[in-house]
Amino acid sequence: MRCLKGLAIAAMVLLMAACSENNLEKMVPADATGVVSIDVQEILKQAGMIDDGKIVLPASLQQAIDDNDSSPLCVLLSDLPQLGLETGDKAYLFYTVKTFGRVILASLDEPDKARKTLAMRAGGDFEKVEGLDCMYVGDNLYAIDGKVLLVGTVNKAMDVNRAARAAKGILAKTSTSIIENKTVKEVLHNDDAAINAWLQGKGLKTILGKSEVYRELSRKMPLIEIFTESDIDAITCSIEMDKEGVNMDTRILAADGSEYAHLLNSTLGAPSGDVLKAIPNSMDYIFTLSVKGENFVRLKQIQQLLGMFGKIPYIGRIDLASILATVDGPFTIGLARDPHLEGEWNMVLATRSTDPDGVVAKISAFANSMGQAPEIYEGEYIYQYENKMIRIGVVDGILYMKMLDYEQTEGYAYEMQPVRDFFNGTQIGIFAQTHNDSVNGYFDFGLQDIFNGKGHFYTSDSKANATLELLRSLCSIKTGDAFGNEDSDDSSMSSLVSGAIDKLQPME
Repeated sequence: MRCLKGLAIAAMVLLMAACSENNLEKMVPADATGVVSIDVQEILKQAGMIDDGKIVLPASLQQAIDDNDSSPLCVLLSDLPQLGLETGDKAYLFYTVKTFGRVILASLDEPDKARKTLAMRAGGDFEKVEGLDCMYVGDNLYAIDGKVLLVGTVNKAMDVNRAARAAKGILAKTSTSIIENKTVKEVLHNDDAAINAWLQGKGLKTILGKSEVYRELSRKMPLIEIFTESDIDAITCSIEMDKEGVNMDTRILAADGSEYAHLLNSTLGAPSGDVLKAIPNSMDYIFTLSVKGENFVRLKQIQQLLGMFGKIPYIGRIDLASILATVDGPFTIGLARDPHLEGEWNMVLATRSTDPDGVVAKISAFANSMGQAPEIYEGEYIYQYENKMIRIGVVDGILYMKMLDYEQTEGYAYEMQPVRDFFNGTQIGIFAQTHNDSVNGYFDFGLQDIFNGKGHFYTSDSKANATLELLRSLCSIKTGDAFGNEDSDDSSMSSLVSGAIDKLQPME
């Protein structure tokens, strides 16, 4: 009898635990191409957004939201206090190639509150479909089952009944769960991190393809596809947050003999922070890729790009292959929003070359052949391009080209010690900075080797709450902000530079 009583108590405890957690992770199907777990409570706690058990928006964050209320993140944060979430449970985001491309799962404390907020935001009404409480607006199905919220974005247009049946199957846990994959389980159960992610290699491009930022990036910087279309098995990421800083650890799971490993081992060169001597410290974004130029231009992907480049009228005549072959180390790009013209960008290119003076001479000879003689001032070759001046020169062996619409008076990124240290140690990396009132936010992410990457977000004020400042920084990013006008449907390489030579004129 005592044994039965103990078993009964144990069963009740397990049942209560199951009910409180909703077993959301078990709803993620085994064939998901990616999954992210989000410790909502930890993020809110570290950002100082919990007051007496309730979600509150600090005034500084509310201001950032008000300044960019079209951002999906800003919309989410704005609605958060009224969503009725059970913040003690983790939320999950996963990707599939079936009915839904993307699915969000979250536990609710007040389902009625969630219904009201979502209906108001989406402009629809919940109704019973296939026995499920649903609202289908645009490409999104919102479904509430007990105290579980599902938001699914369909892969293609369909009737609400079909979408509801797919959601019902997920909520009922009718499929084998991805949590049965030991690797995925280990990633998602990292309790030290507020956010954990596992992305299947072959599904990476499918996931990225749904991102407007990635599509724009791949159009303007097509070299990124060399890395997003490789044969990696998976990518894992964990993000730890606290008031002092935010740290990201990424692992690329691939075989030593994989195409990915061969590609990077044969192509990547030695990193160096010296290239920052030509990059103004005001650049919003700085990308770097350290390569061995001679091997780089032999890649079939680069040969294809060179072939495309050669078909461009006028400018395609320049011997770009021989120029790229001289790169020996970091090829770095700095980008900053043009403060005078919306949608325009100032840009600086800088690289370590085995023959920088020879490259400058080739560019000058090409421009002269097109009737575009430069002004030469203090060793720089100066041209005019629309509202910008193009300056080409060499500093301490670093070849650079600046396209700025102002006379540079600020210093260089090389003088920023943390940034210089970062670029000295990463072969592929990005640095970004934002300005919120008197607090600057800095983010860097790079590969220490071909399988391991680290990222770090920190602020200019040691007393500032880093997690809150990260949210403020993310809220300040406008749609399509990182790479220009998102509405442009002109995606060909030739469209980016065709006719540019006609606008390149000598300084008067």
